[in-house]
Amino acid sequence: MRVGINGRFLVAKRTGVQRAAYNLIKTMVELDRENEYFIFTGMEQIGSPDWNYSNVTVVGDHLRSSESFRNHLWEQFKLPRLAREYKIDILHSPANIAPLFYRGKSIVHIHDLCFVVNPQWYSFSFRTLYNLIIPRIAKRATKVITNSNNSKNDLLQYFGLPAERVSLVYWAVDEIFSETRNSSFYKSQNFSGPADYILYVGSLEPRKNINLLIGAFEELRSQHPELKTKLILIGGESPLFAAVRLKAKRFRDDVIFKGFVKDEELREFYCRAKLVAYPSLYEGFGLPPLEAMASGTPVVTSRTSSIPEVVADAAIMVDPHDSGQLVSAMYKVLTDKELSDSLRRRGLEQVKKFNWYRVARGVLGVYYEVHLRKNSQPLTVHSFMPQSIWAKIRKREAKV
Repeated sequence: MRVGINGRFLVAKRTGVQRAAYNLIKTMVELDRENEYFIFTGMEQIGSPDWNYSNVTVVGDHLRSSESFRNHLWEQFKLPRLAREYKIDILHSPANIAPLFYRGKSIVHIHDLCFVVNPQWYSFSFRTLYNLIIPRIAKRATKVITNSNNSKNDLLQYFGLPAERVSLVYWAVDEIFSETRNSSFYKSQNFSGPADYILYVGSLEPRKNINLLIGAFEELRSQHPELKTKLILIGGESPLFAAVRLKAKRFRDDVIFKGFVKDEELREFYCRAKLVAYPSLYEGFGLPPLEAMASGTPVVTSRTSSIPEVVADAAIMVDPHDSGQLVSAMYKVLTDKELSDSLRRRGLEQVKKFNWYRVARGVLGVYYEVHLRKNSQPLTVHSFMPQSIWAKIRKREAKV
């Protein structure tokens, strides 16, 4: 099987979707020696050790992170020609967007339909474009993969896709966040943050409910003056989202905006935090709570959309519209060591369910299902993966 990978995501800033797509493809090519992979992406990926396998070919082209519109045109018009030129059996687009007019067998990952469910959270241009092309991409794809039951139900409801056309494969957590608090890394002397803080990680956009978090933090400090805890927000704004006016009042000097940070620094912020607060209103999956649990940090989050699927009973879940619940939950975690330790233990157990070998196994099963399907046959949920590959992945998965 000749698998083409839409590698436009590799030249984009690595936020949640791009991070997940990178980890997926990296794990796939690490495990699979039976099939050929062709990664269509930017020139800088040529020679990368991530893709240094005999059955992997990087096809470099003129993609640049600073040229989003040009990259979009490449994806829509040049990528299909490259797929035909390299005689691709399946074209896989793991980061939401795929070529609209590609005629071959294709798989597209659609992470969530937030732009449909809550369009007011996005810029006019973004939601107009996505509402124009994403439904058409989903309906033309041979198979759609999504990462939670919540997102799968949205695809069935809003796009009217048949259930057999949508596969659920949960995402996983990047292994970089699996450092323990007792590691030498955690004892780094170069840490730039305070000693006592609540952490938020994610983009600064309306659905993340950050103003409620800031308000709850200030209420927490007002009600409990003995606390000197600060609030650190890691992430940046994007023109894709509606503007968010973030305001801190009485404790504004204790609300720290860090912007984007490198993975190594982010890992340390997770490890040192007293808790991670993530009161998001809607998530297709929600990586930050999982990253926090992998880092051994207690989580307070929402009981909405896909988040309960991810955290189960390993986090405190609150109504994201109720500031009082958030204040109470954060105070309990900060002051109750027994609760904090229990959440930490449960989080480390919960995160074991989400590893990239399991993700790769699910996606490879979809590859074989699509590849071996005849054009006249309906798609089924049966996995056609050869036992040799299945056994190899299960063996690796068992070691995690």
